[in-house]
Amino acid sequence: MIRKILAAAAVAALFAAPAAAGGKRAIRIFSPVEKVAQSDVVVVGKVTSFDKDAMLPQHAGDPNKVAHKVAVVKVEKGLLGAGKMTEVKVAFVPPPKPNPNAPVRPVRGGFQPVELKEGQEATFFLTRHAGGEYYTVNPMFAPIDSKDENAKAETAAAAIADSAKALKAEKAEDRYLAAAAVITKYRSFPQDGRETTTEKVPAEETRLLLKALAEGDWSKYDPNMPNGSQVFYSLGLTEQDGWVQPVVVDNPGAPPVDFNAVMKDAFANWAVGAGKNYQISKVVPKQK
Repeated sequence: MIRKILAAAAVAALFAAPAAAGGKRAIRIFSPVEKVAQSDVVVVGKVTSFDKDAMLPQHAGDPNKVAHKVAVVKVEKGLLGAGKMTEVKVAFVPPPKPNPNAPVRPVRGGFQPVELKEGQEATFFLTRHAGGEYYTVNPMFAPIDSKDENAKAETAAAAIADSAKALKAEKAEDRYLAAAAVITKYRSFPQDGRETTTEKVPAEETRLLLKALAEGDWSKYDPNMPNGSQVFYSLGLTEQDGWVQPVVVDNPGAPPVDFNAVMKDAFANWAVGAGKNYQISKVVPKQK
């Protein structure tokens, strides 16, 4: 199940990526905001030691178990879902050791296995491991340690923890980031492959989320958060919601149309018109 989810997520990331030079597409690496929104626990910490290896399944329902290294991360600051954690055990399958006799092949990008090292300090984006007491790191949510990325991650975590406060921030750009983080959280499926259902987000919270999203600059590129169009498409609006997809036509000789700006205008008009009674459907794990 988890392999199917990773494959689907990778495909989605691929098609969400902007075209690179030469017209080629590259897999879009998830931003810090998306990593926060799709994790169970987010902490700033340091790998202080390793426990003995553990034999664990690689995904839920897998009858086979493989050896996992178990890193002990000292929690210096809990950003999301950490409660009173002082340390957390992170299980991962180490990448195979390189064969010194094998020919050297160029690295083609994509998602590389995460291998934690003793002494490593970073922001860690963790998912509950199918093995029970442990957490794990999805290769798409690799740890980060840059100042700008960490700042966006902390802001996103605070918004998810208290959306009511974040959506009433003084600056429109802060409300926009909060909406991007919270909507991405609400519309993301569990990384461990649990079965899900949906529930409606309260009308007032939905109104604030849509308003804040419509206030943002959808044409601005920020590698540390998803843009407005990406967040919009996660809502999955259809004609039943009163949504009508705008038609964008480029006229020969004229400057190219800013698709993101067109989408923003259409969304803003929909939110106060046909979508004024719309409520976001929040993805939640089914209760056992």
